Amino acid sequence: MKNQNITKLKSTLAIPLAMAIILIPFSFLIGWNMASMVVFWFVLIPLVSHLVPTKIFKSTKPMKESIIGLTIFYALITFMIYEQSDFLQLMMISFAVNLLVIFFIQLDKKVNREVVG
Repeated sequence: MKNQNITKLKSTLAIPLAMAIILIPFSFLIGWNMASMVVFWFVLIPLVSHLVPTKIFKSTKPMKESIIGLTIFYALITFMIYEQSDFLQLMMISFAVNLLVIFFIQLDKKVNREVVG
């Protein structure tokens, strides 16, 4: 049980780390315009927050890890850009949307398991 909790903690903390690792080169290489912001905040972030626990840590139910990891990442980013209200509004919207996306991904997996199993 203790080993499982440590794995969940690692999985949770790996999510914001992976997002930061993707954010830095994305920011420097591509830059920020409306299209790149939408791709990053609405496509890459939910994808990473779902794939890190499932593919790297082999978690079967990564909803808690994904939500906590997303919250940590958004809290850190919000703290960093608090003065820039346009970006802050976009990030708050993307946070809510990404939570819903993670929820629906997990719901879809649950429904598919019940239908198949």
